[in-house]
Amino acid sequence: MINAFLKRAGIAVLLIIAASTLTFALVAAAPGNVAALMAERAAGPNASAELVAKIADELGLNDPLPVRYLNWLGNAVRGDFGVSLRSGKPLSVEFAERIPVTATLLLGGGTIAFLISLSFGVAGAISNGGALDNALRAVSLVGASTPNFFVAAVLVIVFAVTLGWLPSFGGGGGLSSWILPWITASILPASVLSRVVRVNLQEAMSRPFATTGFAKGLTRGGVVVQEALPTIAVPFLTTFGAQFALMMVASIVVETVFALRGVGAFFIEVIRFRDFISMQAILLLFVVFFVVTNLVVDTICLLIDPRIRRRRA
Repeated sequence: MINAFLKRAGIAVLLIIAASTLTFALVAAAPGNVAALMAERAAGPNASAELVAKIADELGLNDPLPVRYLNWLGNAVRGDFGVSLRSGKPLSVEFAERIPVTATLLLGGGTIAFLISLSFGVAGAISNGGALDNALRAVSLVGASTPNFFVAAVLVIVFAVTLGWLPSFGGGGGLSSWILPWITASILPASVLSRVVRVNLQEAMSRPFATTGFAKGLTRGGVVVQEALPTIAVPFLTTFGAQFALMMVASIVVETVFALRGVGAFFIEVIRFRDFISMQAILLLFVVFFVVTNLVVDTICLLIDPRIRRRRA
């Protein structure tokens, strides 16, 4: 168990290093001159070439690309991501203000997606081709096919503008201000996960243990919940981890629509401002989030399924 975890953690570290290298190279190759942007901000559009050269030397932009990467990665590991060209604040300060907002969005949306997907999948498996199963399948198909920005617009028009039940801006008005952002972020993963639960439960109900459950006198609902549901824990958690990681990408849209001051909205701001230093830091944060999320899911699967431990061993 420990050896399997250490091996998976080692792979995760290598993935972060490889992804950070690619991220740094792509941003470094993007058109634009960071030193010129900073000089223009400091001295106006008529900034001298000497000032540009001085800033470039201070930032190490004249160093070879591998040296710049190692310095950047070393500083990032110590929590020093540089200074945002857009706000003038250290990025560590920006992240301290914005990460809690994004974390609240992801945790709330992930919890809703977890509960809805299990409820829809189990209800559909119990109905098994009935009217409820067909209705839930249709709802899941629509939810999985609808983009986040459209869902957000519909929710705002209906519940904020027309009915006036909820605020249209998230985060600032207590728990009620988070309801629309959470629902928007959870629709797509909940729809995908509900189909995963439904399909895996249908396959599990054809196995011998399900027949044994019926022989014991259990109803179909009892067999689904007591016998079949525990067997799909690994595929469900694996898919949930992937969808939860993708919610970080969805947060870019959700935070922008609902005016949340999170990391996703900050990413859009720095792209518009051509703030390459912040772009590198945020992309690195995204990479670490993806890899760590999958590492946590793999670890949970190792703990709950002895077959995976034997296979890894």
